[in-house]
Amino acid sequence: MAKRAAIKRAKRFQTMKDRFRKAENVFELSPMMKGFFITCNRGREKKCASEVIDLLEAESDSEDEEAGDIESEIARELEDMKSKSKPKLFRSLQTTIDCIAFVKCDKRIDPEDLTQFIGTHGFTSRLIPAKVTCSAKIDAIVGAKLLAEDAEPTTFALAINVRYCDGLKRKDIIPAVAAPFDEKHTVDLENAKYTIVIEAFKSLCAVGLVEDYNKLKRLNLQTLFDEPADKPKATAAAKDTAAEEFKKAEPKEESKESPKGEPEAE
Repeated sequence: MAKRAAIKRAKRFQTMKDRFRKAENVFELSPMMKGFFITCNRGREKKCASEVIDLLEAESDSEDEEAGDIESEIARELEDMKSKSKPKLFRSLQTTIDCIAFVKCDKRIDPEDLTQFIGTHGFTSRLIPAKVTCSAKIDAIVGAKLLAEDAEPTTFALAINVRYCDGLKRKDIIPAVAAPFDEKHTVDLENAKYTIVIEAFKSLCAVGLVEDYNKLKRLNLQTLFDEPADKPKATAAAKDTAAEEFKKAEPKEESKESPKGEPEAE
């Protein structure tokens, strides 16, 4: 009986980049995180998260410079040079959902404090500070502590969006979340001082507390950073121009008297 020829398998070699490459289409969020819930155009999720991180890091660095003196700044720079790996304050996490990105921030950072410094940029549509993430369950959402128990009476509203989350309904969230606040605070849907923003997607919820949410155009950056002051001027100028053109194009009134020799039409 003839011996079977030994089949030599080809060796597979992996570079370090391939070995530690981040797996695609993996939902990376988990409860008890802080960060920013971001919406953008389809296909722009990575670029959007990268832009937001750049802006957040720039603002975080400027706050550190203002807070400390020259000696503390030098000491901090020396410490950073000595440390081999500096932990990142902000990191992009995959959501596996089109048009949605999430930027996780360090536990020492409060997302609500940095939201006011974010400016408009190319890819981001809405930017919601997530004070905490929790599982997509009513009990977990209600358990998220947003306002302090000794907070003074104020007005509040709810802004809720549910995406790809079959086990959670918007109509069930509203009464459960509003009940603890109704005892002390007042509902105001138009001019609420604080708005509880709940973004539910897949198995997770991003919960945040935003001050003057409606005045900030629901944190829609493209709308928020338009220049409304220039629009009335442009509109008034356009109206004047249109009025002048209308006067020029207006036909002259013809005389009602009929020419001589021609009878008037009855």
